[in-house]
Amino acid sequence: MRLFKRVALGVFLLNVLLVVAAQVAKRILPSYGDESSDVFAAVAAMDGAEVTNHSDSFRAGSGTAVMGGIAIDLTHATIAHSATLELTAIAGGIDVVVPPTWRVEMTVSAFAGGAENATNPDAVGDDAPLLVIDARTYFGGVSIRTAS
Repeated sequence: MRLFKRVALGVFLLNVLLVVAAQVAKRILPSYGDESSDVFAAVAAMDGAEVTNHSDSFRAGSGTAVMGGIAIDLTHATIAHSATLELTAIAGGIDVVVPPTWRVEMTVSAFAGGAENATNPDAVGDDAPLLVIDARTYFGGVSIRTAS
C-alpha cells in the first residue's frame, strides 16, 4: 500500500510539473511567421497549432508542443538548397508533411517517446532539396511524412 501511494504521488507531481512547463512555454516561447515567411516558429502548450507554409525560399522553422499538438504543412513551400526544422515534443505530438521531392534527414533524441521519418529517401536524388530535422521527444512523438 505504501508503494502505491508513492507511485500515485509521483504520477501526480509529474502531471503538475508538465502543466507548469506548458504554461511557462506558452509565456516565454513566441510563435511567429505567416504562410509566406521563410522562417517560422510554432508553439502549442496545452492546445493545438496548425502551420501552413507557402514560402518561395523556406529556410528554417521550429515547433514546440507541450501537452499539445502541432501540424506543419510544408507541401507548398520551396527550398533552394537546404532548410532546417527544430522540433520538440513534450507529452505531445508534431506531424510534418513535406513534398515528395524533398530529401529529409533527421536526428532524434528521445526519452519515453519516439520519432518517425516515413519519407522515402530512395525516391529522390542526391541533388533534391534537403530538409534537416532535429527532433527531441520526451513522452511525445514526431512524425515526418510526404503528402499523399
